[in-house]
Amino acid sequence: MDLTNGDIKKQLISMAVPAGTGLLFYTLYNVVDTFYAGLISTEAIAGLSISYPLYFILLAFAVGFGQGTTALVSIAIGKKKFNEAIKIHIQALVITLLVSVTIGLITFLLSKPVFLYFGAEGIFLSNGLKYIKILSIGAPIFIVSFVVNSLLYAQGDTKKNRNALIISFFINLIFSPFLSLGYGPFPALGTLGIALATVISQLFHFFFLSYYAIRSPLFSYFSYNYIRLELKFVLRILRQSIPSSLNMFMIAVGFFIMQKFVTGYGASASAAYGIALRIEQIILLPAIGFSSALLSMVGQNFGSKNFGRIYEAFLISLRLSLTMMIFGAVVLIFAGERIAGFFSRDSEVIIIAGSYLFMVAFLAFIYQVIDRCDSVLSGLRKPSVNVFYTFIRLVFLPPFVIYLFSETFEKGLIGIWWAIFFTNLLGSVFVYFHMRYIFKNQERLVKGSSPL
Repeated sequence: MDLTNGDIKKQLISMAVPAGTGLLFYTLYNVVDTFYAGLISTEAIAGLSISYPLYFILLAFAVGFGQGTTALVSIAIGKKKFNEAIKIHIQALVITLLVSVTIGLITFLLSKPVFLYFGAEGIFLSNGLKYIKILSIGAPIFIVSFVVNSLLYAQGDTKKNRNALIISFFINLIFSPFLSLGYGPFPALGTLGIALATVISQLFHFFFLSYYAIRSPLFSYFSYNYIRLELKFVLRILRQSIPSSLNMFMIAVGFFIMQKFVTGYGASASAAYGIALRIEQIILLPAIGFSSALLSMVGQNFGSKNFGRIYEAFLISLRLSLTMMIFGAVVLIFAGERIAGFFSRDSEVIIIAGSYLFMVAFLAFIYQVIDRCDSVLSGLRKPSVNVFYTFIRLVFLPPFVIYLFSETFEKGLIGIWWAIFFTNLLGSVFVYFHMRYIFKNQERLVKGSSPL
């Protein structure tokens, strides 16, 4: 799809809706995992919850290299350099495969000491280790899939990933009860079975995406010579992808920090936090869908030096996602606890999760600004700016603000929730004005005929 011309609103919606739908089913992976963990025990849910930050590190590299590759391929398409676009993609695949194997191994080896640090023990610890170690083994499949998909996203095609995610979701849905609860001839493997079902479904997702990518128009420019790594392309990919990965890594560190504070309030609080995070993901899907669409739009128009179209796309996508968040906020305010009750029968867990989701009803609007700015900055090849502000709002400020709200003001867990809101509010204000400064400066450079 040529995103340098045509109706911006229609193009964004045509990409965002399939992307959001696909991500809904991707998020439902975790929802399914949490649901069946809830049928096992509160300790099983807590095991998945404490695994979430480590899983997010794997996701950080997946999203980072996926977004980085999407941006670079989109820019090349905008410049009409189609051979360069497919070469970048193939080189990114090779690099990502090497990185993903390494990251998966590190996660596998470090999972136990990390969980012990967070205070996990007994069945709580055992459930977490069973889950994350299997996901670590499947990490290369999971991470490389994001880069395979980048070839499709860069061309404005978000429907193929949607289709692949829907199919793989149902595969996960079918396998999870058999492997975790032990239906029929299968033994009850608990959280180990939940993880196995997830990896199996991710394997199917990888094959489906690969099939679609090979059949895409841009792949017709493929040459086996592109598999051999070239230094200039490797450096370009790493300069774009590593900051994007670091940005997601900072989010993972932020989860670690929050998990550390929350775990201090016991297994019920940890389980509630894990449940609430998964519900939060679903509510925020419109934002993520528009982020994917906007990144492709920005990349192609950056390549063609069409800055007016980039900023218009930013405003349109922001307005659309903010409007969609109104419905999500209403649902969380009035039905947060009921939704949480779907995953746990523990009344304490339900009440704690509901209190977090009430805060998310307001936080969701702030996330729209952050995510839109993230897409623009990544598309302008400025992902390092995102890293800085993510570090400030999720890593540097939270310990101080949490102590202020939770301990000084004696608000306990509620204090942690509103500390999250406050730090993200500050981050959204600063990143927006920084994005505007970079955007205007980049526009002036282009008008002055300076090279990009």
